[in-house]
Amino acid sequence: MSTQAKTIPALNQPWPEQGGIYIGSRLIDGVVHHVVIADGGTTRDLEDQNFKAAHGVQFGEINGHSDWHAGDQEDLMLAYINAREHFAPEYYWSRSEHHGYPWAVDFENGYTLSTHRNDEFRVRPFRSFPDSSL
Repeated sequence: MSTQAKTIPALNQPWPEQGGIYIGSRLIDGVVHHVVIADGGTTRDLEDQNFKAAHGVQFGEINGHSDWHAGDQEDLMLAYINAREHFAPEYYWSRSEHHGYPWAVDFENGYTLSTHRNDEFRVRPFRSFPDSSL
């Protein structure tokens, strides 16, 4: 029996089979997940979204994948560290909340902000999947 080697690109490089740009991996519920942002830079962003709209956004199919969603705070921080040049220097909503307040991440300087639900920021499509699915 032969096993096929995983082909994971370098950080901030296209991963066509996964529909975007690889920004790294992280633990989700104790399982390693790879995180990808939709390619196309800010053209994929939804602008002027409040938290409710951002939290429930449906991006549809992008590059052959339909499981895109707004990233959570950890996804956005990973993107800021590894791929911020693909983002506008503005705030982006996350799906995360802290003590009832939603979190946003500023891609100009990396700040996180717990703010009001009616504020309007950008939303970028993310997808994540377990390493074991490769």
